[in-house]
Amino acid sequence: MKLLGLLQEDSRMSYTDLAKSVGISETAIRRRIKKLIDEKVIEKFTVKLNPDKIGKPITAFVGVDVGGEIGPVAGSELLNRKEISELYTITGDFDIIMKVSCDSVKELERTIEFTRGMDFTHKTKTYVVLNRLKETEAPL
Repeated sequence: MKLLGLLQEDSRMSYTDLAKSVGISETAIRRRIKKLIDEKVIEKFTVKLNPDKIGKPITAFVGVDVGGEIGPVAGSELLNRKEISELYTITGDFDIIMKVSCDSVKELERTIEFTRGMDFTHKTKTYVVLNRLKETEAPL
């Protein structure tokens, strides 16, 4: 778990530094990371971008009610929308929740209108992010 925590903080950390921090050999670190990748515990190594710096300052979460059973079908219609960075089927008042990152309120509005225009969309509810207080990967 310590190794995973270190990699979540900085996936570019060298094997040597990881070995020193965990207290085992570099060879053991290499084996453990390979095993974590092989077992799909680590799905990918990536970079976290600052949305403000890349021209996507508007973040919103949009709940979508599509009538329950067709949530996954509706979700598949939204998969290729570039402004939707995360998409989940969920329990509760909505069937789908999507995280939207946009360059403007107009782009957010177009995304919401597209979603509302899908045949099976009953209603949507949008929550615009004012400040990011905490943003992490899956907690360990």
